[in-house]
Amino acid sequence: MGHTYDFASVPGYIPKIMKAFPVTMEILLLSLLFGLLIGAVVTVGSLSKRKAVNALAKGYISFMRGIPTLQLIFLLYLGLPQVMQGIGVDMSGVSKVAYIIACLSLSTSANMAEMMRASYLAIDKGQREAAYSVGMKGFTAFRRIIFPQAFGVAIPSLGNNIIMLFKETSLAFTVGVIDILGKARAISAASYGTNKLEVYIATGLIFWVICFILENLSRAFERAYTKGRKKAAS
Repeated sequence: MGHTYDFASVPGYIPKIMKAFPVTMEILLLSLLFGLLIGAVVTVGSLSKRKAVNALAKGYISFMRGIPTLQLIFLLYLGLPQVMQGIGVDMSGVSKVAYIIACLSLSTSANMAEMMRASYLAIDKGQREAAYSVGMKGFTAFRRIIFPQAFGVAIPSLGNNIIMLFKETSLAFTVGVIDILGKARAISAASYGTNKLEVYIATGLIFWVICFILENLSRAFERAYTKGRKKAAS
């Protein structure tokens, strides 16, 4: 006799799965922070007039955007400890969450770098020339003239990148991290998979709702920022 699915039980799994939400948010926020920092450095390199630096930055972007994030996780989680052990460094004390944050930071940094580069280049060169003409120096002109405009251009892409990064946090379960998807897997395993459809439907709903919230927060922030810029200019 086939298994009878109990779709009415789906809402009941949501609070149980959400117990792992803090872990997912920790991974998301730290990966976002480090991804932005690395991305900023790579952006500077990709805009550099030095050919070697420019080529290195663009090579990094190409590699990180070309390699699947899951493969990067396996390379760092399984491969790095072996390499480091070969030179006498023991990495057995490094947490699984740290590996995931490192992998997602590297992976998203390439997208962040491209977003920053495109946003910077979207600002007309005349803006920089006008700032220099009134005596502003490089960093001051960037902080007061270029960055506010470039940031406004970048907001939609930044929102999309955050949503993509949030979805990629689900890869943490592949190395045993109990994030949202890891918790769902554990709940399903506890019943020997008899409730896996209901559990994964609940998990999908959680991801969809959070992505929906992030999308609307991004749009609201973009509207508020644009409105604030217009008021400041008037």
